[in-house]
Amino acid sequence: MFRLIITSIIFSVMMNVASAADADWKKIWELDSIIGYVRPTSQSSVDEIKAIGIVNAPVAVVEAVIRDVSVMPQYIFLCKEAYLINTSEMKSAGDVIYFYSLTDLPYPVHDRDAVVRSHWSVDKKNGAVYCHAEAIKTTFGQRDNVVRMPLSIIDCTLIPKGSDRTEVIYQALGDPGGELPSSLVSIITRYYGIKTILGLRQMVKKEKYRNVKKVVTKTLRDEK
Repeated sequence: MFRLIITSIIFSVMMNVASAADADWKKIWELDSIIGYVRPTSQSSVDEIKAIGIVNAPVAVVEAVIRDVSVMPQYIFLCKEAYLINTSEMKSAGDVIYFYSLTDLPYPVHDRDAVVRSHWSVDKKNGAVYCHAEAIKTTFGQRDNVVRMPLSIIDCTLIPKGSDRTEVIYQALGDPGGELPSSLVSIITRYYGIKTILGLRQMVKKEKYRNVKKVVTKTLRDEK
């Protein structure tokens, strides 16, 4: 009985913490049934972003698109260039992928870039796939007139909703490395997550991905 009471208390506390965290998010926009949220963060002058929407494709197909770094500019909002990195110091293999990403910002604002380490994991119980991508400190690929972002974290969760539908939760936290015009910040927070999920909806229709049948992520969620 004592053990049951303790378990109940712990579960209640965890649920209250989760509810409090969700309460921080403020809905700012909705487009084509994709909902965008923001919340303030002490880590950046730009709000953290989250978007949630359904993509009409199995998890394996959506995973295949996101793992393909070369096509990021085709669907990620403001992404101008992206490429896979595979060096002795940054080895891309299996569920760990390193990549370079360049964000296109309007003149006279300098473009932003980042070198990112992404890690994939899967929950075998419910079939959800997770990608956590975080910028690392390096001078690799650094360019003149491009600002290296000191902080960039992306969390993408793919949750199966039947055999051919996936709920995508796309969350982004970034420090642009300097102040941006308020009008540009407004555009980024409003459109970034929603436009990215809209882009995914188009990418999954491509012949290259639409016939993918199996999730390739192997690392279990609790082992990441």
